[in-house]
Amino acid sequence: MLLNQFMFWMMVTEALICLILSLPFGQRLSYAVISFLMRYFGKESPANTVATVILALVSILFISDVTTLYKHHSSEEVLGDGMRIRLLTAQRDISNKYPIGKNLEAMTKQAEGAAAGYQLLLAENESFKKQTEKLHELLEGEEGDEKNKKGDALARLVQENAELEEKAKISGEKLEKAQEQVAVVTKQAEGQSSAFMKLMDEKNELDKQLETTKCQEEKLKRQQEETTKLMEERDSLKAQIQDYDFMFAEAKKKAE
Repeated sequence: MLLNQFMFWMMVTEALICLILSLPFGQRLSYAVISFLMRYFGKESPANTVATVILALVSILFISDVTTLYKHHSSEEVLGDGMRIRLLTAQRDISNKYPIGKNLEAMTKQAEGAAAGYQLLLAENESFKKQTEKLHELLEGEEGDEKNKKGDALARLVQENAELEEKAKISGEKLEKAQEQVAVVTKQAEGQSSAFMKLMDEKNELDKQLETTKCQEEKLKRQQEETTKLMEERDSLKAQIQDYDFMFAEAKKKAE
């Protein structure tokens, strides 16, 4: 925890320094400081060497911090937290999709059965109506006990017809409810399918972004290696120049 805070404030400090140096005021100030050091301490002074070492160390640490930041933001833990939760939700929805399909199939069968029953009751009702009309025609010329018997039979048929009409009405209501339930379940299944496809598209897009980030990280790593190599070459050249200056000074002393 303490190390993370130290790295954070160090990055903030480095960012402020870079911001100041990028401004015209900061450039003039840095130029004045460098001129002052060169004037009073000389090119080969210990202060100049220490400043060069500190600048190189700060540059290396800054590159290291940037690399760490890229690794943190491109890690699967950062990119995958929200996506993992959404994938789990999608998996749960897909697992619930199969019971929904079974319920849809059962409701469809119920609706088909109710429709068939409704059509059958309508056919029976029509048949009873025709029989009732025939009985009315038969009773027109009847009298006495025979007419009473046929009247009782007609009353029973009328009662059965009323019961069949009530059953047909109930079956029609059940059919409408079943059709509504089928429509609701169908919409739910379509919504879950579209949500899953959208989630898969987002996952593919994040995979592409992750691949791009990895390429940038590799490029940054190569640049860091090249920077380190150039700094080593610079230090080597500086050492050679110091050796040449020393040899020149020795030769000058001998010549005097």
